[in-house]
Amino acid sequence: MQRSNKRGVVQAVISGILWAAYSVTLYSWLSPYNGDTGTLDSAQGVMFIILAAIGIAWIDALITAVFEVGYCIQQKKFHEFKRLLPTKAFFKIMPAALFAGPLGLVPFAIASRYSVSVATSISAFYPALGSVIAMFWFKEKLTAVKFIGILFAISGVVVVTGFSGLHIIGILFAVFASVGYSLELDFGYRLMSEDVDPVVSLALKQMAAIMFYTLMLAVLLLIPGNFDFFVNLVKSIDFNSGYAFTQGMMGNIPLIMLVFCLASFFNAAAYVFYFRGMNNAGVSTASSLNIAYGIWTIVILALPPFFTMPSLSNLIGAVLTFSGSAIVIFESGRIEKLQKSQIKQ
Repeated sequence: MQRSNKRGVVQAVISGILWAAYSVTLYSWLSPYNGDTGTLDSAQGVMFIILAAIGIAWIDALITAVFEVGYCIQQKKFHEFKRLLPTKAFFKIMPAALFAGPLGLVPFAIASRYSVSVATSISAFYPALGSVIAMFWFKEKLTAVKFIGILFAISGVVVVTGFSGLHIIGILFAVFASVGYSLELDFGYRLMSEDVDPVVSLALKQMAAIMFYTLMLAVLLLIPGNFDFFVNLVKSIDFNSGYAFTQGMMGNIPLIMLVFCLASFFNAAAYVFYFRGMNNAGVSTASSLNIAYGIWTIVILALPPFFTMPSLSNLIGAVLTFSGSAIVIFESGRIEKLQKSQIKQ
């Protein structure tokens, strides 16, 4: 299929909306970390933080893989997936899974213990880092106007989340997470740039992610006391008690499992649109539009049944993010038209 910038823009926007739905479902509707007793004052406490982050991600990854491989089958791409699984293509996508999980998720989880706002704000710079890397690696066109649009979008996230609770260790881990997330984009895009279908690339990445998470879990669970912590973590997953509509749902295990599966479905769908968006519009455009998921999260939480009204900083952040996204969309369209006119000449 021929690449289309317009199609990529739409897909990237949809990926942001779906990621917002995923975030709200898993972290607002559900409360997955009730059993997490990790702390930063001891090696065991830090280990518990890592185990909690990897454990929840592992469960999510397993369910997400079912949807992504199922989509491969529905798109009649399963044969290509099986063919590429034991080849170099799988090893080429492995770094994307490594940087997204162990080298992205883990430092983000640790940084969040110092300050959630700082971790979220700094890690949100991954589109800018990913775009600069893509400019040199894939010769992707990155104009000054487009980069300004990306920075506008990032500034919106920073305004929404803020910088409360600054700590040098937390900042360093947040920066590390941002680098990890940006490299996930570029290594994921590398395989697609070699004409591997985005759906197949994503399914391969998910298998690599499960492999890394399983390996880390196996190592962590061998340490005495960690298995009990993990079992308690899983048993403690419940609905968020802060909403009136969840009160009658508390402790309903089948419903908890169903909602967790729904969250993983949103995650799988978001990644499908994200990878398709990157394939069509490039790393910088897709990532800068995807980052607007924070604003879509605010929108969803303002709707029934959550009824969580946005603050002034939320509204200002939304204006900045949407302004940045608009700049990126228009500039991407201008670049595409310019490239087409140069080809015709």
